Amino acid sequence: MNSMRRNALIVIFVLFAGFSLSADDLVINKGDIYIEISRDSEGFDLWIKDKPELGSVLLSESSADPDMRADSFTLRAYEYNEINGDEKRILNGKFMESSSPLYFLMDSTPEYNDVFKGDAYHVFVPLNVTYGYSYPGSREGQIEIRKGTWLNIRTFELPYADYTGAYHDNPFILEMEELPPPTPPAIEVEKEQKILTTVADETEGVFTPVNDTEAAARRIAELITRGDDVDVVLVIDTTISMKNDVAFLRQNLLPMVEEQIMSYSHFRIGMVLYRDYKDAYLTHDFPFEYDLDAIQSRLNMITVDGGGDKQEAVYEGLYDAIINYDWQAANRLIIQVGDAMPHTYPKGKITEDMVFDAAKKMGIQIYPILLPDD
Repeated sequence: MNSMRRNALIVIFVLFAGFSLSADDLVINKGDIYIEISRDSEGFDLWIKDKPELGSVLLSESSADPDMRADSFTLRAYEYNEINGDEKRILNGKFMESSSPLYFLMDSTPEYNDVFKGDAYHVFVPLNVTYGYSYPGSREGQIEIRKGTWLNIRTFELPYADYTGAYHDNPFILEMEELPPPTPPAIEVEKEQKILTTVADETEGVFTPVNDTEAAARRIAELITRGDDVDVVLVIDTTISMKNDVAFLRQNLLPMVEEQIMSYSHFRIGMVLYRDYKDAYLTHDFPFEYDLDAIQSRLNMITVDGGGDKQEAVYEGLYDAIINYDWQAANRLIIQVGDAMPHTYPKGKITEDMVFDAAKKMGIQIYPILLPDD
């Protein structure tokens, strides 16, 4: 999440008081939803807590025809946005197609949310939305979304708002009250350090928090030059917050170790770049290489982008580094460099235990290095 989003005013929805609540995973309770209002955009970010049987969410009109003769339409944005602009929707068993884009306010892929400390569905809601279709006889209209607006969260058992599974309407009135301040940074840093310390301890490595990239580069150089028979894979966070750090490593890392490792009997460096789910790539591997010019060329090729929250695909990067390389040296090291912690709850198939077990089996030590989050 960029700085604009992090500084957003946090508010919550108040659900319609007459709504009947139950234990159903498709029912949205008051504590399951909140929004962040940004002063720099024409809308707000809606977050809905993920539940085991919840497959997708969309926003629709809040009322329905009592005689069930008229459809209750899904709300749509007028313009593309990066949060939901590419969402696909299934209707009548097929993915919807249109001659012009239909930017439905919906989400089928939950992502980590700091407030819920777990996954949540994310919908960007413009202050002006439309509904219905432009063909003769079709009902259509526009809504200005403000405090007091009636809306509806339609929850689905299946992804893509697929009506062939169970679904449920959750009408509400948009009201606001400020949430408590976020967790102090010191507590977040302590949490990150505890997780990465566990990664190191489980693989007989050492965790190192540093204050800047120069200290990180010195630590990498120290680890690389501890023996003359070394295979090392650098696992590097390449999300946007690492822009300055990657630039420093690109320019300074190899000159710090070049003279010493040239005399080694066996020395290879591999590289795994990682970002996060929904980014351009999750992980990207470069195989072991002896030639320092080739290694420098790969460093020069690194670009940064994506990310946006405080957790990245750290475990995915580590696991790739373990299983995708032909480890041969006596000293087998993975050096992970980043400014964010792993996902607390797995977003894919890779878990921390898979990383620990694979590293132990291969005799690999993991050395996490944590940079400050810029």
